[in-house]
Amino acid sequence: VAKTPDNTFTPLSDNMYVMNERQRDRIIQIAHLLPLMSGEVVLPKLEEKGRKWLEQIRLETMKNDDKVKARQRFRICPTTMRMMTCIMLCKVLETLIQKHGFQGAETQLKQNPQLWKELIVKMQTPTMLAVFDTLADYQLENALYFFRSRIEDAFSSKNYSGQSPYDRSRRGRNDSIFECLDVTFTFEQAQQQSVAIKGANVTHEAVRQMLKNWKRQGLINILPNSRYQKVASTV
Repeated sequence: VAKTPDNTFTPLSDNMYVMNERQRDRIIQIAHLLPLMSGEVVLPKLEEKGRKWLEQIRLETMKNDDKVKARQRFRICPTTMRMMTCIMLCKVLETLIQKHGFQGAETQLKQNPQLWKELIVKMQTPTMLAVFDTLADYQLENALYFFRSRIEDAFSSKNYSGQSPYDRSRRGRNDSIFECLDVTFTFEQAQQQSVAIKGANVTHEAVRQMLKNWKRQGLINILPNSRYQKVASTV
């Protein structure tokens, strides 16, 4: 089983790639040193890279109204940022080991617990950050390939749309506005949907009253960051 290739159509072979002793030792060394790095660190260039990727996908999905892809980007981005942080932490350790040796790297980290924070910030090079796009695009592509239909079904379900237990027999334009909004949304997004469905004469006060009605009916909750969230119905 251990020799089974990762690629679906790759034939079994007795000459598969195998790590050499040096590579194995380096992995063991890095795994030993990783627990010595703990705490919080700010990586502004990595965050900027993530924001640019999010905006790029947002603009792409606006062209064809791909709501599934637009929503998935919010899941993929933080996952990729965690992966990039792990990669850079390993790169920090590899650099220390190459410069000081395994024992020397361990000594450096113990004597200066903040050293890794200084080094990981320097790891935010253009070459390293380019890996972000590769990882993020790959994960997004796979998520859509395997789960798009299931996600679309979830979007169209009454439970996902936040239908209240108090389902109404009469449906109006406010119901259509409600269904068009994401699970979490802002006042501005609610106003945009109102204008799209009711016309340009919709006032701020009318939108506020609509949101108040939804809150009173148990359709939405108000989040601390001035956003609104649909309340999932219960069975």
